[in-house]
Amino acid sequence: MSDQIDQFFRPDGTLISIPVKPAKKIAVLKVIASKLSPDTRYPEKELNAIIANFHDDTAAIRRHMIEFGILERDGLSVYWVAVNP
Repeated sequence: MSDQIDQFFRPDGTLISIPVKPAKKIAVLKVIASKLSPDTRYPEKELNAIIANFHDDTAAIRRHMIEFGILERDGLSVYWVAVNP
């Protein structure tokens, strides 16, 4: 991680808060996305379990990841890492 986003994470790797500034928010979301396999499609429940290791508000994190093009999803709530997040 970088000094820019370290402040948003506790020593155990959990997220203290979701940054407000878009650039920092994207950097934090990419840290979370780095724990996902780019070759895997994740059902929502499985994705939530991974996100929950970082933050309790899994829905907000998922929405932000979709909004910033880090994740994509289909109509069946299956998610995957975007090609060039």
